[in-house]
Amino acid sequence: FYGLCFTDHYDVVDSYGKFVSGYDWEGTRMAQQRALACAGGRIIVNNGIELGNAPYGFAAAESVLNAEPEVDFVLGSIHNASEKLDYKDYYFVDYTDTDICYKYLDDYFIQLEKLVEWGNFDSLAHVPYPLRYMMQRDGMDVDMARYQSSIDSMLRTLIRRGQAIEINAGKKPYIMPEYAYLLDRYRALGGRLITVGTDAHSIPQFGMGLKEAYMLALEKGFESVAVFKRRKCELVSIGKLLALE
Repeated sequence: FYGLCFTDHYDVVDSYGKFVSGYDWEGTRMAQQRALACAGGRIIVNNGIELGNAPYGFAAAESVLNAEPEVDFVLGSIHNASEKLDYKDYYFVDYTDTDICYKYLDDYFIQLEKLVEWGNFDSLAHVPYPLRYMMQRDGMDVDMARYQSSIDSMLRTLIRRGQAIEINAGKKPYIMPEYAYLLDRYRALGGRLITVGTDAHSIPQFGMGLKEAYMLALEKGFESVAVFKRRKCELVSIGKLLALE
């Protein structure tokens, strides 16, 4: 491996719709120090955060980021629907009805647009996120063309600011046509910055799907991956990363 970055979740609203006001930075710093000691300089070990659901409390999100000025990397994401849908975690929704799918997708893209407008992150995480559960889990077919204008608008904003989009390797994006489409659109609009992570929630998931994600990126014309230190971007060749696999 080239390296790893801790990106534990801080969701302004948690999986059960409850507001969360703080984050354990001390715990992640200690984990980083232990990993650095184990790595012995062989790989980089950075400390980041996946900051979820910021539109449901921008002040809380800013407060968490301000509490750790030396954070390396910030992923921005949406995991829950808005208040009008009871802050429901997308994971817990039964999507076996098409109308339900579109109700949640409509809400998702509204919240994602708010997140992008706010913009205090380095990479936009797993844009097709609800499709994991709608399509891969519940077997539904949805038409993403109705969201193309919204997606293009967000991608243009990210590109203008020099922000990346994430390939979430651990959730098998390489078998989701929506990821291929997203990468195609991002590149066609001028985007060049991608991040790749396994989204590992356990040790066996560490490194899962990285090679396939790198190959997908190469197929779509990307030659490098963005790595962040103190929120500054460095490009690392995908060829170099594949050689380390």
